[in-house]
This record gives sequence, C-alpha cells and structure tokens, in this order.
Amino acid sequence: MYFVINIWNDMGPAFAAIALIAFLLAVYFAIVPHEIAHGLAAKWNGDLTAQVNGRLTLNPVAHFDPIGFVMLLVMGFGYAKPVPVNPYNFKVPRRGLFMTAIAGVTYNFAAMVVGCLFYALFLKIGSFGDSAVGEYFYAFFLWFFQLTASINVMLLLFNIIPLGPLDGFKIIEAYARRDNKFIDFLRRYGNYILVALFVLHIAVYYISAYVAAAEWLRYIDILGLYLDYGTIGVAGSVQQLFNLMFGLNVSGWTMWGI
Repeated sequence: MYFVINIWNDMGPAFAAIALIAFLLAVYFAIVPHEIAHGLAAKWNGDLTAQVNGRLTLNPVAHFDPIGFVMLLVMGFGYAKPVPVNPYNFKVPRRGLFMTAIAGVTYNFAAMVVGCLFYALFLKIGSFGDSAVGEYFYAFFLWFFQLTASINVMLLLFNIIPLGPLDGFKIIEAYARRDNKFIDFLRRYGNYILVALFVLHIAVYYISAYVAAAEWLRYIDILGLYLDYGTIGVAGSVQQLFNLMFGLNVSGWTMWGI
C-alpha cells in the first residue's frame, strides 16, 4: 500500500488511482488462486471438502480474511482464509498432504515468474505513445506486473516458513514421522514463534523509522531480513534472467533490492 502512497506523492491522484487498481488486482491474483490451488490439489487427491464448502471459486469474498488482508496492506505479506481440508479423505494420505500444502506456493512461484517476465517486457517497450491515455495504460500494466512479482514472492517466502499453520510446516509434516520431537515442538509452539517474529518485525520497523539511532535494530529483525534478502535472491535472480533476455541494461538484483 505504501507503493500507492508514494505514487500519489510523486505523480498525483490520477496515477495513484491507477496504481491502487493495479495493486488490488495483483493482490487478488496472488491470494485467491493460491487458495484455489490448495483446494484443487486436495480434490485431485480425493478430498472434496473445499469444493463442498464453496472454496473452489474465484469470488474473493469466499477467501477473504480481514486480518490477513490488513497484514498485506501494512506489512507486504499476509494470507487468505485457509481452505478446509480433511486428510482422512485422501487416497494416499502423505502424498495428499504434501501436494495440497505445496500447491499454493507453487502457484505463487509461477505467478512471480510471469510477473517478472512481463515487467521486463514492458520496460523494454518503454511506452504506449505520448498521449495521456497511453501513459495511463502503460503505467497500469507496468505497475500490475511489478506488484504481481513482488506480492507473489513475498507470499511464497512467507508461506514456506515451517511454523504455525503455514504451508512450510505442512510440507515437512507430510512426510515426517509422527513421533518426531522437532515436528512436535513446531506443532505445539510454532504459532507463538510466528507471533513473536511478527511483533519483533513491526516493532523494529516503526522504531527504526522514527529513531535514527535505532537503525541497528534492523539486524535483529529475523523475519524482515529473511523476506528482504529472500526477495533479492529469488525475484532478483528471475528478473536478472529476463533482463538479460530482453537486453535491459539494469541488474535484476538491484531492481528487487529492499
């Protein structure tokens, strides 16, 4: 959301409105298909719970979670209402759990790649002409694909964290032994660790933003460092590939640097 505010300050309300539309559409195409992917993977493995509960729909209302949406607006990463899954319906339980858990982040990775590809393509094109309408359309598509890449890579990195109810924990839980003490520890305390990381991230962000002497606190923000450098490593590498493909004289890693 800070992206839209910056556009308002730099380019005025008309371009800010276009940026807001691009942002909301990018959020929609990042979160809703992520949840549908979970439901479809569960269905393919024998569980129709998501379908019965109306979660295999493109209607965003069915997937809306107010806390997860606010997190996305404020922190850059969030979540939708989890798709209900009954593992007892899976034909092969462990395979079903694994495929269902990994389906969402697999979609996010693919969407990030597509976003980086078209972002590089539109940078190569340069403009849609000198008219105001051409500038608006060009800005919309450029920002939409930029936001698509950034939001999807954030959701990917966030969801593969092996804590709490996140996909990362479900992925490793699918094939872990039930008596594994480490998995049991994460199952019991993962939510609390995740909340602690959230609180630390928010506290460091606001303290370091308003207290110049507290800039060093950023180095203890585990979640922030992980997302920042993860974005540079993952999205930056993909962007670099497409930049080279289109002959753009700019570094993909610098473009996605935080």
